Amino acid sequence: MSQQFPISASAIYDALSVDTAFLDLLGEYRFKGNNAPLTALSVVSPGQDLPSLRRVSGVECIIQDVGTSTTQNYLTDAPFLVTSFSLFCILWEPANGSDLQAVINHLLSRFVGASSVETVATPDGLGSLVQSQVIIKSNMPIYPVA
Repeated sequence: MSQQFPISASAIYDALSVDTAFLDLLGEYRFKGNNAPLTALSVVSPGQDLPSLRRVSGVECIIQDVGTSTTQNYLTDAPFLVTSFSLFCILWEPANGSDLQAVINHLLSRFVGASSVETVATPDGLGSLVQSQVIIKSNMPIYPVA
């Protein structure tokens, strides 16, 4: 199997959507007009809402479909772009901080060189409890599922 890199939000989603250990850590979406729960993993543009979302429970993982790009310069070769993609892990009731930490730890073990940014408490009344940002760089490999 060839080495894979997180070069797009779709590549990140594809790597995570087949990782059953990761999916088992996530919560559920409930949409209006659909009684079946779906795993709380999505790819969205910044600021975009999920359509007809009724309820979220557990830990939600949102992959933003646009990243921050920088150039990596070399003395003898042409520069190339490195894109950093943000994943937001959001904690909803009835989950707790250890559930969120388990999701973050799993992401950091799959994406070499990824980092997690401080946990941010959300204002009262918004429903979610806290969120953390995981940053994944496109030039670092994805560790395969065991």
